[in-house]
Amino acid sequence: MGCGAAKPLKNQSKQGSPCSQPKETRHSSVYLMQETEKIEADYIFHALDPIITRRNYIKKAVSKSNNATRIVKIFNCLNLGSEDKYELESVVNHLLRMKHLNLITTLSYYYNDNKLLLVSEFCEGGNLLSRLDHFSSLQQYNMIDVFCQIMAGVLYLHNQGIAHGNIQLESIVFKEKSMENVKLLDFGIPNSVKSKCLQWRPNGGIQEISFKSPEALRTSGLATAKSDIWSCGCLLYFFLTSHMPFQARDVQTLKTAIQRGIVNFEGSEWSHISPEMKQLVSKMLSSNPQARPTAAEVINNPIFVNRGRILTKPNKQLSKNMKDFKQQSQMQNAMLNYIAENMLQEQDKKKLMEEFQKFDLNKDGLLTKDELLKVYTTMYTSEQANQEVDAIFSKIDQNGSGKIDYQEFVLATIDQKKYFNREKLLLLFQQIDRDHSGQLSKLEVKKLLRDMQVPKEKLDQLSKQLDQDGDGQITQEEFLQIMLSIA
Repeated sequence: MGCGAAKPLKNQSKQGSPCSQPKETRHSSVYLMQETEKIEADYIFHALDPIITRRNYIKKAVSKSNNATRIVKIFNCLNLGSEDKYELESVVNHLLRMKHLNLITTLSYYYNDNKLLLVSEFCEGGNLLSRLDHFSSLQQYNMIDVFCQIMAGVLYLHNQGIAHGNIQLESIVFKEKSMENVKLLDFGIPNSVKSKCLQWRPNGGIQEISFKSPEALRTSGLATAKSDIWSCGCLLYFFLTSHMPFQARDVQTLKTAIQRGIVNFEGSEWSHISPEMKQLVSKMLSSNPQARPTAAEVINNPIFVNRGRILTKPNKQLSKNMKDFKQQSQMQNAMLNYIAENMLQEQDKKKLMEEFQKFDLNKDGLLTKDELLKVYTTMYTSEQANQEVDAIFSKIDQNGSGKIDYQEFVLATIDQKKYFNREKLLLLFQQIDRDHSGQLSKLEVKKLLRDMQVPKEKLDQLSKQLDQDGDGQITQEEFLQIMLSIA
């Protein structure tokens, strides 16, 4: 599934088109559309609460191997032409590689009988629309924290060359029932593809229209970065005042009000809101898209910067793990990623999340050197802090971005002695060995590597690394020896 780096997002780009490749490049890779096993071999479907969604192409599924709850989105590809399939392949390839604290993670896929099934994480906290009663009782600083998490997800999408295009209450979900950690969903798949294989169309209701920008209403919902900023401006206005900036009893009147673009800042609630916050909301809801700030400018606005505070000092053992981290083989990194997604205990997940947030001072879901320095200078002298941070970044920043994302952080801080050992690998083998034969078949190895999100060009190499004698079968002991010997 080849997909090059995301292009800079253009104002009139297709929604969720992360890759713009020459036709011959796209046609050279059809990996995604090769048949896989059926999802029923690994998951049991359950009824999904109608409060969560009424869309019949979204299902809830529970893993047979580890009881993990997932969400499955089912695409009927029967009516897709080859160009649409290549576009869908490119998009899904990108979604599988996108990792951010504030975006729903796509974990794996299945393809058979002209149906593509995308498996993603399940958030038990529900969406914002279904939790409005509880949300409205939160303190306003909690609401602002939710807003900044949303903006962090939007910033990441825009940096990947993707406009969300459908930011509204239903597309914001809470990871837990405590409503502290927020994620965006429903991004990345172009509307043109969704309409062909999901029986999808905008519902056109007042709740959805309320978040549409004037230009999106004029261009049938074409997604742009600036339209996302407008939608986020509507959210911020709503969080501050408990009502939307534009209101009406019917859709047509609402559309007219939005296209006029006159925002009311005269209500009594605004007398308690700082002029700086009012100015930011006003810019985000400017009728001129070019006058709106970027996602980076919003999240780095002085009114939000340094809103985080270090409640306790970072865990010294995790800090030591970061400093001592060493680059592993691609296979071991892929396996650790798989273990982190599928086997990490909830208490360990929570601990890693809390530690990451201690460093993430501006809450954008990424760690910079400056953020680490601010934390480490509370623990060391200035010179020692600089040495520690330089050492950490030289080892952890695998993609050379100058920032550490959550996936890189987890790889560097996970307790490898606890999770990458004979006992855990044996448990993992038993999960993979679906027919309980005591051996992994070629199909099972292929699925493991696919779920580990190994790049297509590395599949053959890593398959051979696992199946060293080439007999197409890997025994339990061979698997343990191979994995434990990887360095």
